[in-house]
Amino acid sequence: MENRAINMQENWIKWNPSNIPEGEFIVTEFIQDKDGTKIVLDDGNSVVEILFDGITPIVRTSIEGIRMRTWGEVQQKYNDKYFFRNWFFYKVENSKLTKWAEEESCGFYVSEQLTHYCIVTCEEIIDVLSTFEPSIIIKSMKGTE
Repeated sequence: MENRAINMQENWIKWNPSNIPEGEFIVTEFIQDKDGTKIVLDDGNSVVEILFDGITPIVRTSIEGIRMRTWGEVQQKYNDKYFFRNWFFYKVENSKLTKWAEEESCGFYVSEQLTHYCIVTCEEIIDVLSTFEPSIIIKSMKGTE
């Protein structure tokens, strides 16, 4: 199996470029089409729309159970079993996925030019590799931004 080392070299950084509120968000909408990739999350108080407006080289979605090793290794690395509680948006530095993308594309994509964004909820994990930052819209349930 690939990447079986327990010694996690990735750095998971809680990323908050737009004053996203804390909460137990779930993914309510996931669209990938010619316009880009749109991920909508909701926690009952706020709705957060994340839009990658263009081509994203990799979008990988999985239920949380298939990623238990990664989940556990991140918690162990930061010595925090609540690392993913009340937060969902991360940048992953020194990402195994960006390195894999470089190898698999025969160098067409360079890992240093890709940013690994990761959305982690209690139900799923969505990895996005992108060459640009997403736009983020935050709406309260009252309809104000």
